[in-house]
Amino acid sequence: MSYSKKQITKAGKILLTSKSIEERNAALELINIWRSNHLHPLNVMKNSLLRLLNQNKIEPLIVSQRLKRLTSIEYKLDLNESMGLGGMQDIGGYRAVVKDTKDLFKLKRLLEKNTNNHTLKRTVDYVHSPKPSGYRSIHFIYDYNSKSEKYKGLQLELQIRTKLQHNWATAVETAGILTKTSLKSSQGPDEWLYFFKIVSSLFAIKEKLPVLQEHTKLSMEELMVECSNCTVKLNIIDILKALRISAKQIEIDKFNGDYYLININLLKKFVHITTFKKSDFESASEEYLNLEKTIKDNENAVVLVAASSIKSLKKAYPSYFLDTSEFISALERINDNCKRLNLTNSYK
Repeated sequence: MSYSKKQITKAGKILLTSKSIEERNAALELINIWRSNHLHPLNVMKNSLLRLLNQNKIEPLIVSQRLKRLTSIEYKLDLNESMGLGGMQDIGGYRAVVKDTKDLFKLKRLLEKNTNNHTLKRTVDYVHSPKPSGYRSIHFIYDYNSKSEKYKGLQLELQIRTKLQHNWATAVETAGILTKTSLKSSQGPDEWLYFFKIVSSLFAIKEKLPVLQEHTKLSMEELMVECSNCTVKLNIIDILKALRISAKQIEIDKFNGDYYLININLLKKFVHITTFKKSDFESASEEYLNLEKTIKDNENAVVLVAASSIKSLKKAYPSYFLDTSEFISALERINDNCKRLNLTNSYK
């Protein structure tokens, strides 16, 4: 079933403004069918990306895909009043994480030349021109070409980033759950926003990329001191460690499927996973919507993602397991270097 952008945009407005349960439910059903229509194009585009990587001997650390959560859709619409749901570019999103900037820029060049008969609308380079929050990644926005009206013209977003940039983004999303704000959209406590900006610039120095404009007059040592001070003042390492959900039992349990419906209980720090075969994606989509209707935003999070195994799922989406292990290790190294170099604590 296909819908026009006008129909989808109207449903999005109803979702935000209507007080009628019947109207909202009808809008949700339409939005969910339209959102589910992105699954097939996502599979096609992800497989095309995997072939491109293999042909050019780029070994990705992660390749994953997901459908945007309803709470994220509502938040983005609320934040951007002029944006219509029909024009939202990342309902269907897929991602590649590579080892370093060498592989990142090689992949960028390849993608700009190879659209695989799909229309590359634009490329946004947040690596050389990061967002004010410090976010770094390169985004490719595609229009999907298909003979089927169901899929024709659907927009998909590919994000490519390095491992270090991915660790930063994971920590921001996890801390956003803690602060109950969208830190990645520069919304939230000033001290947390300041901390992640500092870390973004430190990671940029390590990758030989431009620091944030506001940090151009600071030396690496000064940034390290600021990072260390913020880490201590906000007790960031202990907080992130406490948030981390143990996934040992999840890895032991047998999960076989193509789609994973993840229901995160933020209060109990517990993850419940339901698996679905590729042929059951309609059932998965319906269950996804049913859960989204019942969850409390600051107590639960639900997402439907595709993955080849539970291990690859955890690797691709560590924030869904509140796992910031690699980011914590980076902070500990920065703290150790500050002590080793006897850098002065200049926090005021």
